Amino acid sequence: MRVALINSFFPPWRGGAETYAFNLARALAERGHEVTVQCGSDPLPAGRCYEYGFQIVRHRILTRVYGTPVMPGLVKELARVKSDILHGNFPSPYIAFMVAATSRNRKIPAVLTWHNDLPPVTSGARFLIEMHDRAVLPRYITTYRRVISTSGYYAERSRILSSLGNLVRVVPNGVNCDRFNPLNDGSKVREKLLLRSRFTIIFVAALTKWHRYKGLDVLLHAVRNLPEELNCVLMIVGEGELKSHYDELSHYLGIDRRVIFVGDVGDAELPQYYSASNLSILPSKDSSEGFGLTLLEANATGIPVIASRVGGIPSVVKDGYNGILVPPNDPQALSKAILTLITDPKKARKMGRNGRKFAKTRDWKKTAAETEAVYEEALA
Repeated sequence: MRVALINSFFPPWRGGAETYAFNLARALAERGHEVTVQCGSDPLPAGRCYEYGFQIVRHRILTRVYGTPVMPGLVKELARVKSDILHGNFPSPYIAFMVAATSRNRKIPAVLTWHNDLPPVTSGARFLIEMHDRAVLPRYITTYRRVISTSGYYAERSRILSSLGNLVRVVPNGVNCDRFNPLNDGSKVREKLLLRSRFTIIFVAALTKWHRYKGLDVLLHAVRNLPEELNCVLMIVGEGELKSHYDELSHYLGIDRRVIFVGDVGDAELPQYYSASNLSILPSKDSSEGFGLTLLEANATGIPVIASRVGGIPSVVKDGYNGILVPPNDPQALSKAILTLITDPKKARKMGRNGRKFAKTRDWKKTAAETEAVYEEALA
């Protein structure tokens, strides 16, 4: 099967949808499909290459609207692409609309992965979202033969997905349990960052305004509530224009000595950063969080997680089994959960072992096979 996978960006750009696109493309190629990825060029130059068993076409970005890259070259490429199935990715209305238009005009079946609803990062953005959902979305969404949700929990609660009825299929994200596993050596990272015997919490996300919903500010306030004698440290992995803002906030809260900004970390090194940690936290603020892929990566590494009970997270974290769920936007509840795992290492280790068991049930090969089944439905 010839598959065209279209996304706003692609690794080394860091993000959940980008990790999804990369791993799905690779797993589909391993299953014998001819895969082409279409994406924006940043942070690499525009051009074509063949890597990991599939073709990558990176398009020059003309401008960005609501964080979404506008790529004139993508329009030309879709007009001539030779594919049996088109696979778009949301939350990019531009990508979703262009793929739907191509499907309609060229009679190529299309599916869409709905990673999450559009995040209302500003009041202006909230207005644009309302306009999109009410006026634009109905014009293209029914062109798709199937819409994939990465979480059944999210599919039931998303205002958009819940309205699409039988069009929706649930295919959970996967994780590479060979790359992320408890046997990885995090000692070099601990030595490099002078972590020594400190209890280390890891937070992984882009530090951009489009990822404010990840709740790093909530986590910083929760760290302030922790007694200093606990000797814990928060390790923040990620880059973005808000990094200086979060750095200033940590100084304002008086916790700068307990916070380490390590910047962006390459995919090859990321597993070692998880292995250097005792706990992973994702305190997302609202339903913009469709899955929480970093939680699965942490569990695969064998460490417990703490996350907000929002979006699709409850489909990844079973409270008390592989982690702890807390109310969103509640630093007090979050700090209490952190204290629970710091002061009860036996419970933390058990949750980490359970997390590893759960992660092993969600491999990208399984995700690819289930996605392939959705393609077959769309083609039929």
